[in-house]
Amino acid sequence: MKLRNKMLWAGCLGWLVGISQICAQDYPASPLGKEGYRLIFHDEFDGKEIDRSKWIPEYLPSWPENRNVCTPTYEMKDGILRLIIDKNSKNEFGDGMYISGFMSASRTGMHRYDPKRKALHNIKTEATQINQYGYYEMRAKMQTGGGVHCAWWLIGFEDNPDQSCEVDIFEILGTDENRIWSTVHSWKDSTIQYHTEHPWFANKKLAEEFHVYGFDWMPEGVTVYVDGIRVMSHQAAITYPLIQIISFYDNRKAKEAWTGTYDPSVPYPKSFDIDYIRMYKKIPEGYHAVPESELQIVSVEPARLQVSEGEAKLRNIDGHVTRELLCTPSYVNVHYNDGTVTQQFVEWESLSEEAFRLVQKPGTVIVNGKIKGLPESLLKKKEATLIITTTGKAGKNG
Repeated sequence: MKLRNKMLWAGCLGWLVGISQICAQDYPASPLGKEGYRLIFHDEFDGKEIDRSKWIPEYLPSWPENRNVCTPTYEMKDGILRLIIDKNSKNEFGDGMYISGFMSASRTGMHRYDPKRKALHNIKTEATQINQYGYYEMRAKMQTGGGVHCAWWLIGFEDNPDQSCEVDIFEILGTDENRIWSTVHSWKDSTIQYHTEHPWFANKKLAEEFHVYGFDWMPEGVTVYVDGIRVMSHQAAITYPLIQIISFYDNRKAKEAWTGTYDPSVPYPKSFDIDYIRMYKKIPEGYHAVPESELQIVSVEPARLQVSEGEAKLRNIDGHVTRELLCTPSYVNVHYNDGTVTQQFVEWESLSEEAFRLVQKPGTVIVNGKIKGLPESLLKKKEATLIITTTGKAGKNG
């Protein structure tokens, strides 16, 4: 029943795309299958709990004193994931700020939103999805109320601390619920320029109805859509993968803030409802779609890291040390017979004391790793390889 409703919605969406002159020519329609694209990830939220093979059910767990407040409060019913904040919620992330959210990856110190804060917890580095380029889509309904906002955003996984840009596909405020804020933040990435657009819709009820939010990420830039209408476009050459965060906020101490002043008259529970999230890769020119049963891995690129003699450092975030070199790629590029390339998270072998001693000297050290997120029937025992090259002092870059 749910899939049928989605197909009907897709037909309406296709009509919207056809009549809008500002829609992208290659905008994917909503059905799970799309000509010219391969569906690489989707969650229809048909179960009873968040699928831990698809998501990490925590929100930025490094930062609060009590890590338990990072666990989302939600319910899943009739194919809808409903993030919930109730009057008696225990999820007070900060001073008066209550949050319910989840992510596609997590690590110690990720997204240091306040430079004065220290990571209080040593978090396992893990990812269910990490991705570069493609088309993302969510069908969702927002929440009204002062101090409230709903967000779907992408951030760098910070293999290199400078790879920290943020793309807010949407932030929708409870006091201005027919407006979408789409923003690119550079943070430590000096190659990216800040950009924001925030159109208001006269004929949409974003907190009363489900709408489709799309995000198209290409090497040259990013574009955001609402129901097939382009609402933000920005030239931003983001050269590293990003991870997803879905979050719902209720700031009970908000006073004349960006999200408005907290309105105690808005009834609890408050919710941010999500029907589905999907990710597509565009099939390159010269290739064609293949049935899932015929999809094959053609090659796995080795990950590479170059360091200078005597300067290799273990990752140390506020005293939390892990046995990997700073700037180690957390993923490998996997190439398929339909021409697409996915980024797959890798669990690397811990760097031994001997290996750490060797990477301080000119030469090459090779580390093996386990590719995550792909079935063994597709992997066929393929492993990941990290090639660490140490250059002599004469080979240092200026």
